[in-house]
Amino acid sequence: MAECSFSKVSLKGAFEPVWDFHTDLYCRLLYLRSQDEQTLFCVFDTGLTWSADTRRFRKEVSEKCGIPEKSIVFHELQLHAAPGGLSIHNGLDTIIARVAYEVNKMKSSAVPYTCEVAEAYMGTEYSFNREQYVEGLGGVTVWTGMGFDEQGKPCTRDEGIMLLRDYRPNLETLKEPLYFDNQNDPLAYMFLFKDLKGNVLGSVSRFAAHPDVAVLFELRPVEGKAQMYRYDFDWPGYLSQKLEEEFGGTSIYMNGPCADLTTKKGYDGIDDFVSSDAECKRIGLSVAEKIKAEFIANKRPLKNADFLRTETFKVTVPMRDDMPKTVEEARNGQREKIEKAKNIFDTYKTDPSKTPSQVKRTVDEYYKAMYNGPMVYDICGFDDETLAKREVEIDIPCVRFGEYLFVGVPGESLVELTTWLRATFTGSKTIPLDQCDGYYSYVATPRSLTLGGYTYWCSWTTRDTIPELQKQLVPLVRKFLEE
Repeated sequence: MAECSFSKVSLKGAFEPVWDFHTDLYCRLLYLRSQDEQTLFCVFDTGLTWSADTRRFRKEVSEKCGIPEKSIVFHELQLHAAPGGLSIHNGLDTIIARVAYEVNKMKSSAVPYTCEVAEAYMGTEYSFNREQYVEGLGGVTVWTGMGFDEQGKPCTRDEGIMLLRDYRPNLETLKEPLYFDNQNDPLAYMFLFKDLKGNVLGSVSRFAAHPDVAVLFELRPVEGKAQMYRYDFDWPGYLSQKLEEEFGGTSIYMNGPCADLTTKKGYDGIDDFVSSDAECKRIGLSVAEKIKAEFIANKRPLKNADFLRTETFKVTVPMRDDMPKTVEEARNGQREKIEKAKNIFDTYKTDPSKTPSQVKRTVDEYYKAMYNGPMVYDICGFDDETLAKREVEIDIPCVRFGEYLFVGVPGESLVELTTWLRATFTGSKTIPLDQCDGYYSYVATPRSLTLGGYTYWCSWTTRDTIPELQKQLVPLVRKFLEE
């Protein structure tokens, strides 16, 4: 009979803190074994961990714990009030040691389980797609400041929150509210594990929205923001805390795509950390209550709960030619490109012969020039070999558990990738998870590269990157599902 165990490990003291802690931050762990298979989900209250570090983590935890490297999933929630990148890199030895120690205890304490599952249709009550096309302008993204109409639909006329720098096109199309009603991922899930006596061991929940609420104050026009930051597990932490109180055991939240999906969060009056954290709590408890209610109403035994298969696939996809060619160039060779892009924007925005869409493209090109360097040495941690090849190797974990297929998608992915996964692999109920096995920044699709906007200039992808990923992944996962 299959066995499982849950636990969580504090990350306090594992990295050099630059802020005080408001809440603890964790690596939340689920260990499963069945016949000759094992898997380990490691879910971190962090963001931006480099793929080289996640590979080292998986390799060393595998060696210390006897779990195949292919069966270890490193998933992080992209919390904005949490460490990432260099902080995790420097603390990796401690993190590995803590996790490995705990996992070995979990292996010894794993017990047979039963599992119930429920799927919840969340609609548009809790999240929305923050990207939209503006006629005559192009694609725009809104981080914060979104308004909502009487029915709670997200909308705005405010060009100042659309990441256009100081350009205001004053378009006729924006005299009426622009609705941000593109597709979201409305599905949430909850799995509840019990031992054979009926005691709750833990739960796994999954939704899809960006956990960036604890730092809402940083986008407000207030003084003293630099002193307000605190480490905070954001709304997913409050969600897990609530589910632990309601059901018992250890609760683990896993996040779906969060590149273009954000929570329905406030803005006016959220001027400090205290009010930002209160908004985290409001959202987390609200989502938890909805998932709890759906679970109680619709729970059913998981089919084939003993069935477990795991694999991690590698795909190699192209990188943009205009990315820096070395880490040194990324650090010290971008100033001229940034200045050139700024001058073009300054010229275009005051030239009446230029259309708003032409000016908007110069905004995107300026931001792209600004982002190219940090994307290499800070955000993604690319090395000289990767930059020279103009190719990126991506690890994509897949876990078959009962009737479900968990697929780890790279970086901050768009909801259209989730839709594609569910439509392509219909033999199982597919649950996409964002930011697995390394941070790859925003993974722009051909559509988002056409529209421009935040995803465009935060991405290293070409128009062929996602099609190539899909082309390579389809036969691998189909064979995985057939075996």
